[in-house]
Amino acid sequence: MFAKVYTDRYGGVKLSIDKSEEAMKGDEFSQKLAAMLDTWRAEGKRGVWLKIPTDAAHLVPEAIKHDFVYHHASPAYLMLVKWMITDSKSSLPLYAHHQVGVGGLVLNEKNEVLVVQEKSGVTAGMQDFWKLPGGRVDPGEDLQEAAVREVLEETGVKTEFVSIATLRESHTGNFSTTDMYFICCLRLSSEYNGSTPDPVPQEQEIAACRWLPLDEFLGSKYYKRGLYGRMLQIAANEAKQIARHEPPQGLQVLRMKGLGGRQESMYFVGKAKL
Repeated sequence: MFAKVYTDRYGGVKLSIDKSEEAMKGDEFSQKLAAMLDTWRAEGKRGVWLKIPTDAAHLVPEAIKHDFVYHHASPAYLMLVKWMITDSKSSLPLYAHHQVGVGGLVLNEKNEVLVVQEKSGVTAGMQDFWKLPGGRVDPGEDLQEAAVREVLEETGVKTEFVSIATLRESHTGNFSTTDMYFICCLRLSSEYNGSTPDPVPQEQEIAACRWLPLDEFLGSKYYKRGLYGRMLQIAANEAKQIARHEPPQGLQVLRMKGLGGRQESMYFVGKAKL
């Protein structure tokens, strides 16, 4: 009765409203949906995923009348779900509840750290406040790629990933998410041949960037207390060890194909024995 109906491996059903069905009247959609729900209930289906394109958002109220609830939304669609087994709690997975951020700690040969000041946000305008360049990890992006990208975008400096020094877990992220923040130790790109490039602040987001003596950075009044200051100290110790050409103590990365045949990243301590 609908163009795109799929049975998933968990005993549920996925229904996507097709382009040809977007102009369907609400009452027609409601009748078709009711008939399909009766069929799926008789077949013992556990849950129903209903994907409605934003161009067909007028169908959402009809789905809600059949006890569908919102699961998540994107610019292109709204996803609603319905748990079919009335005498048991829904086991449908929740939408993503973590957000991931990275900061890149880069030392040069003078024991200076690359730092930035932001144009907007909580820290903008704070006197003598310097922070590590960094930001959010994009969908489908690995941690080490995000750290290198963020440093390049905010300062124009090219780097290479070495290790993850430390991470912070906080349950105060945007939209009630859990925030995972990783400090990655990076080294200057080999193309600089041992020289230190002059950083250039990103015009839209960064007010200033510079190389700051590491001791001055760690000694900032903003980092003398609290967990973040401890994170910076641990990451700095890791970075100094890397600068001495000693094996990193943090998490290194190995890229290989997983069971699905796609490249995946494994972060590990020590040596990856194959």
